Formats: sequence, structure tokens, C-alpha cells
Amino acid sequence: MSTYVMSDFHGRHDLFMRMLGKISFSDDDMLYILGDVVDRGPDGIRTFLYIKDKPNIVFLVGNHEMLFLSAVKRMLMMGTKDPEKLLNTQEFLLWVYNGGIPTWNAFILLDRNTRNEILAYIGNGYLVIPDVTVNGRHFYLCHATHADTYVDKPILFKDAGGDLKQHVVWDRVYPRHTHMSGEFDHADYSELYNKYPKNTTMVFGHTPTALFGHTAPDGWGRIWHGGHGHLIDIDCGCAVRDPKMAMLGCLRLDDMAEFYVHG
Repeated sequence: MSTYVMSDFHGRHDLFMRMLGKISFSDDDMLYILGDVVDRGPDGIRTFLYIKDKPNIVFLVGNHEMLFLSAVKRMLMMGTKDPEKLLNTQEFLLWVYNGGIPTWNAFILLDRNTRNEILAYIGNGYLVIPDVTVNGRHFYLCHATHADTYVDKPILFKDAGGDLKQHVVWDRVYPRHTHMSGEFDHADYSELYNKYPKNTTMVFGHTPTALFGHTAPDGWGRIWHGGHGHLIDIDCGCAVRDPKMAMLGCLRLDDMAEFYVHG
């Protein structure tokens, strides 16, 4: 059995399936997906249809799923048959601005039961999983960053408050100061970090690793390791403008082996 993490497919179901083949993913393995399955690329809904009934694939909600849920929830609350009103809600326009059109186009073609299954699957996803232990090493899994308070058990997206959801799926607050942390001061969080095992590593996506300056000479992104060994960013850039330059990374937690497939 092996344990893998991937993130930020952004509609690139083709790369996701190629990666599963590359790592020979089986029913005995475990895969954690750290959010942003949908938007920008064409086939995010197709990926959800594939993973939603897989007990060995664990899904964490990303900011794009949060946008998706907010837009659809707003439409359901309005209960109107006027398409113009539905498609001009603030929630829908924000989702569209962030690349939601391919997801919407695929979602509305599904039958009602399947749409509800996908919404339920996303809504029942995790927000953070702070306690994944593999070969004695501890991993904190999230989409963008950690919770501001100590947690020793996984938090479901549906059980979290609005501010916590917004923080975890959008903010870039990283321990062990990096240039992507803005004015962040590690000392502000030292008491929090000291509550976790000393060899805990936060694995996240959301931020393309190119923004850390971590691309190979071939121009494709690579998994980024930083924070004195306490940070790993696995968003290698499936949402780049040129589909041929898209890169999906996968990390095996058992031995920290890295795997890549590109557009």
C-alpha cells in the first residue's frame, strides 16, 4: 500500500488519469486530492464522476469548489426560472471570473440526481486533515494553508465556519517565512506550530510552484520543498494559459518520491 497526494487538476482529467496509470494506482493505495479539481480546464466534472465513489480517494475542498458551491447554492435559493437573473448573481459572476464556465457547461448537462450527488460529494469533503502519518512522518494536508488554531482531527468542510473556510482555501500563510508569505511573521504562529509533532510537514496546493521560482529548465513546474523541510507545495501548474505547458505533480508520502505528467 502506498499513500499519494495530488492537487489542482483544474479540469485536466487527462493528466489525472495518466498519473494514475504512471503510479499504478490500485485499490490497495490511498490518494488525497487537495482541492481545485474543477474550473479553467474542460473536464473537472468528469473527474468528480470518477472519484466520488472511490473509498480510497479522499477529497479536500479547494477555493474553486467553494466558488462552485456558492454559485449553485445561490441559484437554488433564488428559485427563479429567469436565466438572466441566475447568471448575473454576484456568486456566479465571481465563479466565472475565476474560470468556472467549463465546469458550469458540463454540470448543467447532467441529470438532476447526478448533479445532486456531485454537490453532496463536494459538500462532504474535508477542509483540513492534520494527522496523516506515513512511516513515522506527520503530514498536515490542506488546500492553501493551515487553520489558525490547533486541530488534532480532520475538519469537514460542512462543519467549518465561513471565516475558517475562507482562510484555509484562499490565504497564503506559511510557517517558516518565505517570500510568498508577505508580512507574515513565523513568531505569530510559533505557539501553534509547537503543538504539532516536530517533524510535521504541511502539504498544500493553490499556489503554483512557479511563483516560488520553482520551475525546471524545460519550463514546467516541479514540486516545491521549503520552510526548512516543513512545507511542500504540489501545485505544479495545470491551469497555465498554454495547455501544452500544464504539469501535474504527485507525491508519494511513503518515500517522498515525485511523479510528473505534462501537457
